Amino acid sequence: MTTTATSSPRPGRIVSGSGLPALLRESPDAVPFVPRTPAPCCVLTVAQLRGELLPRWREGVERQAKAMVRRSRSTLEVLTGETLYDRLDDPAHRRAALVAELFRNHQISANAGRLDSRALQRRVVEALAESEPLRFELAWGQAKRTVGGLKTHGQWADLAEVYAVGRVLALVLAARELAEDDRIGMTVYSGGNRFAKALYARPQAFAEYDAQRQRIAAALVGPGVAEFLDYAAVMRSDAAEDERHEERVARHLAALTDEDVAGQMPVMLFNVDWPQVLPLAAGGEAPHGVPMAPHVAEWLREAPEERVPLLVRAAVTCAVSPAAQARWLEVFGDRPEVLEDAIAFVLAVGRAAAARYTAIARADRDAPGRTAGPHTVRLTVHEKTDRPEVPAVLTLGVRGGAQLSQHVVARVSPDAPVAFASVAETQVRSPEAAPVLLTEAAPGTAADGTATPATTAAGADAAAADLFDWLVREDLPLCYASGPEQGVLRALAQVLDPDHG
Repeated sequence: MTTTATSSPRPGRIVSGSGLPALLRESPDAVPFVPRTPAPCCVLTVAQLRGELLPRWREGVERQAKAMVRRSRSTLEVLTGETLYDRLDDPAHRRAALVAELFRNHQISANAGRLDSRALQRRVVEALAESEPLRFELAWGQAKRTVGGLKTHGQWADLAEVYAVGRVLALVLAARELAEDDRIGMTVYSGGNRFAKALYARPQAFAEYDAQRQRIAAALVGPGVAEFLDYAAVMRSDAAEDERHEERVARHLAALTDEDVAGQMPVMLFNVDWPQVLPLAAGGEAPHGVPMAPHVAEWLREAPEERVPLLVRAAVTCAVSPAAQARWLEVFGDRPEVLEDAIAFVLAVGRAAAARYTAIARADRDAPGRTAGPHTVRLTVHEKTDRPEVPAVLTLGVRGGAQLSQHVVARVSPDAPVAFASVAETQVRSPEAAPVLLTEAAPGTAADGTATPATTAAGADAAAADLFDWLVREDLPLCYASGPEQGVLRALAQVLDPDHG
């Protein structure tokens, strides 16, 4: 069962990140065979984004941080005795309690009501007493997956990522003020290389994705607040540890049950990099030891650019929702065996990916030497039932539920808060929404061709100078939106404001 935006996160489960499986099961006929490509809602110049939106986003992060600080202080003031925290009369313990109180907020943490506040306070006290500044650590993020246009439009960071990065940055800024230490920071470990052998994700995308998030963070709050690193590069930095890791993975693979694997299947079907897997298989390789039927491989090779995304969309849809197969067979006409055997291939690779993904996650948990440094405080995006002192951060807020930015796109409108969903969900449930695109403009001109004020150029600092050039380069949308252009611009400007976004 997949966690959606409207359901509460389930402890101990890996989250697929959208309501896409439910949509395909419940309304398979509503999803078109070919992704809909509506005309853009509006086209913004990068000068507009950097000069008009970015300053408002920066203000939004600061306002979020201030709101968090006010709540922590006011809540702690009304607490009596030592029901939640210890030694509140001691300045060091009180500062630590204030930081811990940030996460005992249902808008911040999925496990706010279950959080072991005393244990978290003790961890913060210890971290703040170290010579090195306190460092939050969070394992989170991979480049997006398109899944034939069902899930996202491309691989790269967009407005959903801005929203999520802005929230975790606000946490750091709030912790700095509450702990009275401006050196506090965060390290985010992305999972691209960590799970690459399970998902067949493209290594060349990992470094660029982390660099994009780093540039977003620097543009929002400046350098030094957060850094984005590759998990595997840090944790398995030498050949010997990599070999030991593979041995642990093999042991966990052997111990997995059918239930372990089946429980993660919806996750894997939407997270395997199918545009990478299908061409490899058509070329004669056997991903996860699964060969592709020769007639499917031949059919793909005849027109790969057109047929690979089509087959991804068809096979994954039918694997998740068998009821959709009859409808999809109409598309394949006199070649039903192509679809039928492609579905079998996707299911077999998905099972193997689910097994390896789960084994990797478990192998990392019991790796020797994985104890964090004494100055670190661990956070998570998936609740750890065996670690009740670890806050499970809602990176997309309460409305985003357990979703993660790499699995969804954002949708804004003048009369509603920002929402998050896959492309298919957005197009089916909000058909009026259309992409917001970015375009380069001649220096010194705005979208209407008039000269931009000098303050706009002055406000575009080095960190933001090439922000979202990756979306411009590949003509990918910043988000989806509906409504008149001026209303959309207002909604975009307010997306990180805690009173509007």
